[in-house]
Amino acid sequence: MKDLTHSVIDAHHHFIPKAILDDLERFLPAAETGCPAKLSCAATLTALVGHLLLSHQPLYALPEWFARRVPEYLGLLPEHLAFLNDDRFARAVEFLFEADGAALLTALVMHTVPEFAVELEQLHNDSTSITFHGSYPSQSDGEEESQAPRITYGHNKDHRPDLKQLLYCVTVSADGAVPIHFKTYDGNTTDDTTHMETWKFLNRLVGHPNFLYVADTKLCSHENLGYIAKQNGRFLTVVPRTRKETGWMRDYVQKETVAWSVVRREGPARGNSKRRNVYEGFEYPKRCSDGYRLLWYRSSVKREDDAASRLRRLKKFRAWQKEFAAAATRNRFASEEKALAKGKGVVQENQVGAWVRVRAEKRTEVRREQVGRGRPGPNTQYVQREETYYELLFEEDQAAIAADEKCDGLFCLITNDENLSLTEVLAKYKYQPFLEKRFEQLKTVFAVAPMWLKKPERIAGLLFLYYIVLLVQALLEREVRRQMKEHDIKSLPLYPEHRACAAPTAELILAAFEGHRRHRLLSNDGQVLRTFHDPLSDVARQILGLLDIDSSAFGVSLLC
Repeated sequence: MKDLTHSVIDAHHHFIPKAILDDLERFLPAAETGCPAKLSCAATLTALVGHLLLSHQPLYALPEWFARRVPEYLGLLPEHLAFLNDDRFARAVEFLFEADGAALLTALVMHTVPEFAVELEQLHNDSTSITFHGSYPSQSDGEEESQAPRITYGHNKDHRPDLKQLLYCVTVSADGAVPIHFKTYDGNTTDDTTHMETWKFLNRLVGHPNFLYVADTKLCSHENLGYIAKQNGRFLTVVPRTRKETGWMRDYVQKETVAWSVVRREGPARGNSKRRNVYEGFEYPKRCSDGYRLLWYRSSVKREDDAASRLRRLKKFRAWQKEFAAAATRNRFASEEKALAKGKGVVQENQVGAWVRVRAEKRTEVRREQVGRGRPGPNTQYVQREETYYELLFEEDQAAIAADEKCDGLFCLITNDENLSLTEVLAKYKYQPFLEKRFEQLKTVFAVAPMWLKKPERIAGLLFLYYIVLLVQALLEREVRRQMKEHDIKSLPLYPEHRACAAPTAELILAAFEGHRRHRLLSNDGQVLRTFHDPLSDVARQILGLLDIDSSAFGVSLLC
C-alpha cells in the first residue's frame, strides 16, 4: 500500500544568515555524546531559533512541534527527530551560556554587518524587564558562585514590583533597527550603570568612537556623558527633570519671549485621525556645567496632554476637597503638625503639589457642657469650655498654574555633537521608539518565556537565542522593505482579506508561507518515488523574489 505523507515547510531557514550557523558551529560542541545521529549542539539551537520565530511553546512540547515539520528546512536530518526532547534543548542552551558569549556575539555581528550592509553611524540603546513568575531563590551560602545573571527584584518596567526579573539591554542600528548588541544583567541593575560597558563594546565593534550613541534619560549622568566625551565619542539623550538645567529653561520660558522655530511636523498617530504633532525647537543660550549643548523642544501634542493631565489631577483633588469639607468633623486636628502632615500627604498623593498650597489655621470653639449626670432639667447647671483645634485649608496658586502652562509640552535633549542642527537632533532621537518596538515584539509576538526553565544558566542561554531571533526578524523586515522601495512596491497583500500592508513585519512575512506542505510518494519499501508541493500563493512568490531566494526548495520556479 502506498503511503502519502506531508509536513509543513518553514521558510525561516532561508532567512537565517549563514554566518549565524557558522559561528554557532565554531563556539559550541560538535555533537553530544550518546547521540548516534551526531546531532550537533549548533543544529539543535538553530532549530530552536526556527521554533521561536514561528511559535512559542514550552520545551517539553517541542518534539511534537518538530514532528510536524520538514526537518531539512530546520537544519536537521530526518534521523535527528528521534533525539529531540526537552532535556536536549535545555542542555543546548546551557552549552550556549557556557560558551564565550562576548566572542560569539562579536563574531555574529562582524559577519552580519558587512553581509547586510548595516550602517553603524547611529546606535540606539535601551533596556526592558524580563519578568519571572515562580520561585527563583538567590544563591545560598556555600553554593558555588554562578556567572549567570541573578533573578531578583528591581525596578520592574512591566509594572510588576511583586515579581522577580532580569534586565535585558539591547542596542540597535538606526538602519532598520537591527540589534547589534545585547546583554542580560541582574534584576536589580540600574540602567545608568550599563552604558559605559555597552559603549566600550560598541567602540570595539565599530572600530572607532565617532558614532552617535542615543539613549534615554539614564544615560544623562555626569559620569556617563563625561566618559563618552573623553573618549571622543558622541551622545544624544534626554535631560531628566531632576537636572538643574530643566529649572533654567522653565524659568527662561516663564520670564522671556522664546524665539521658537518649527523643526518637525508629523501626521496623526495611528488610531487618532485628528491630532497632528508640530515640534518647535530652541537652543538654550547657556550650556550645561559640562559644556554640552542644550536643545529644547515643544510638542503640540505633548502640550495638550500636559494641560489635560494637570486639569485631570486638579479636578480629582477638588472633588476630594469638596467631600472633605462636607465632613466637618474630619477637618479637626489636635496639632498644626498633624494637620500639615495630612495636607501634604493628600497633595502628594494627588500630584498637585506644584499648584496647591497647604496651611493650617488655629480655631477655638466654645462648648456648653452639663454639670453632672442625668437628664437635663430646669435646675441643670452648665459650664463653658474652650476647645482648640487646627483646621486644614487648601488654596490653589493661580500664578503657579499660569506659569506651569507656559512650560507645557517642553522636553530637553543634550548632546556634544556640534554639527547637528535642531531639526537633525530631534530626527535622530525620534528613532528611539523603533527599539521600543523590538521590545514590544519580544514580549508579544515571540512571547519571551524563559520561566519554563529553572536554572539561571539555561535562562541566560535562551535569552541569547532570543537576541538571534530579534536579529533575524530585523534583517528579514529590513530586506523586504528595502527591496519594496527599490522596486517601487507600495504595499503587499499580507493582512487578512488580502488587505495592503505598507511596512511588512516578520510575523506577516512568515505567515505568507504558513500551511505550505511538502508531499512525498513512497514505495512499499519506503523509497521516495516523487516529491511535490502545494502551490505557493502569489504574495509568497513575490516575497521569495524580493529576497532573491531559490524557490526550488518550495517546488516552484519564479519564472513559471
